[in-house]
Amino acid sequence: MPPPAGTLLRPCCASDIPALTDISNHYILNTVITFALTPTSEVEVQQKWNKVLGEGCPYIVAENDEHEIVGFSYCVGFQGERKGYRHTVELSLFCHPGYTAQGIGSRLLKKMLDVLQAPEQYPDFVATPRAEDEKIRVVIACMAVDETGWNQGLGLRDFYLKHGFEKVGHLKKVGHKFDRWIDTRYLQLSIW
Repeated sequence: MPPPAGTLLRPCCASDIPALTDISNHYILNTVITFALTPTSEVEVQQKWNKVLGEGCPYIVAENDEHEIVGFSYCVGFQGERKGYRHTVELSLFCHPGYTAQGIGSRLLKKMLDVLQAPEQYPDFVATPRAEDEKIRVVIACMAVDETGWNQGLGLRDFYLKHGFEKVGHLKKVGHKFDRWIDTRYLQLSIW
C-alpha cells in the first residue's frame, strides 16, 4: 500500500521532539518492540538526536500533509565506543501507531539507505559526511520477536528481508518485558 498522499520525508528538527517522544513512549509502554521499560523524556530524545547528528548519521522524519509526524528513523554507531565498529550502525525505525501498514516504514528505510550510501548527495540530512575511513558500510537491525504480534512476531523480520537484509543472529529469551521472556533477531545489510 502506498503511503498517504503528501507524506514528506525530511531531516528531523527540534520542533519534532515532542512528537518523537510521544511515538517512542507509545512503543515503550505498549509493546516489546523496544526493551525500554520507562517512558522517555523530550530531553532524552533531544540528546539522542544530537548524538545521531554528532556521529554524522541521518535522523529522518515522515510528516503527513497535516504536518503531523507519522514516523521516524535514525542510525547510531553500533558499539559506538569501540572504533573498530566505526563502519557499522544500528537502525531504529518507528511509525506512529495510527499510520502503520501504510508504506511509511518502507519509505523511511529506503530513504535512510539512500542517505547512508551517498551522504554527500544529501547535505540536508548529513551536514558533514564521515571521512572515507569512517564511511558506513553495514546497517544492523535488531528486532524483538513478539509471538503475539504480526505474523507470530516475524512480520518485522519479513519486512527487513524484503528490503535486502539477511538474518545473522537469533538470541533466545534475552529480553524480559510484560512478565515474559522475548527473543531477538539480528539482521544486517551491507551497503558497499
